[in-house]
Amino acid sequence: MMKRVVTAGMLLLFGAACNRPQTYEITGTIPGMEEGTAIELTGLDADGKDSLLTTGTITDETFEIAVDRNCEMACLQLPESKRKIPVFFEPEVADYRLEADTSGRIRVEGGVLQNLWNEYRAGNEAFERRKAVVEAAYRAAEKADDLFAKMHERAVYADLETAQEQFEDSLLRANDNIVAATIVWMRNRALAAGDRIGEKVALLGPKALQTAPGRAVKRMADAMISTENGSIAPDFTQEDPQGNPVSLYGIRARVKVLDFWASWCGPCRAETPNVRRIYDKYKDKGLAIISVSLDTKRENWLQAIESDRMEWIHTSDLQGWDNAVARLYGVRSVPAIFVLDADNRIVGQNLRGQELEETIQKLLNE
Repeated sequence: MMKRVVTAGMLLLFGAACNRPQTYEITGTIPGMEEGTAIELTGLDADGKDSLLTTGTITDETFEIAVDRNCEMACLQLPESKRKIPVFFEPEVADYRLEADTSGRIRVEGGVLQNLWNEYRAGNEAFERRKAVVEAAYRAAEKADDLFAKMHERAVYADLETAQEQFEDSLLRANDNIVAATIVWMRNRALAAGDRIGEKVALLGPKALQTAPGRAVKRMADAMISTENGSIAPDFTQEDPQGNPVSLYGIRARVKVLDFWASWCGPCRAETPNVRRIYDKYKDKGLAIISVSLDTKRENWLQAIESDRMEWIHTSDLQGWDNAVARLYGVRSVPAIFVLDADNRIVGQNLRGQELEETIQKLLNE
């Protein structure tokens, strides 16, 4: 027997209370999944944050979850996997079915919107398979020290990436709905890291932008625009390790370095010795560093500060990627650094090593 793990009226999805008696049913079969394993169902709240809605339980390799009919979309997440599997709900469809095979391929069936998502995933996966073939050919050419073949494979790969982006962009333009918005939302970190989220959001139609994922990515794009070089950095207040509120504008300094990091971020901590050297050199000349951590565990955050001897200002709300300051600044990858002048104007971003020091020297007139 399959267990129903949640009753109607208990979920809050995309800021709207789900309180009707009717439900959508999500069922699934996952070969080899251990008995009693939890399957998570997540959504976005009114602030665009990921939130756990409920869980289903594996019984005889199957599960069932009930979702109120006011809900537009939710994501299934399998144990020990970062992959989110969106399910798009439509009034005309009552049942959704997840199918998985032993190779790890997963597909959800049910409705026109779900079919559109499946079409996108199939097209994207076809491009990824072709790119993998080209990558293998490139490695073979590299091993054979064949320069011509390497140049050829590199050009083929670039053409495939361009075609893949054109495929996605065409789908975004042609579909003014929650599926298009979800495509951008699920790629938001990579797009933000490449400073491309704004161009993708610009392809979304008005209906897509009114959905929860649409509002979330629009907020990210707006945050990135507000933190471009030359803009006045948005003020914020967040607590330090002792629970004291720290205001960006309340810090008096000729130069401020706003550093987004996390204890689990290897590149962040690898750069710490250089940041510490710069801080020690210029702290008495008007430099302040404010490190905002994207940690979720307080002990990890504090231990990293101590072990890496980061003797400057620290803040965090321990909300991970949902850190309020990170969201305000459109940060979707770490390390991320903003350099501010005495007027809190952003004069540089993501600088490292000598380039960071030279920028600070210039602002301090050293």
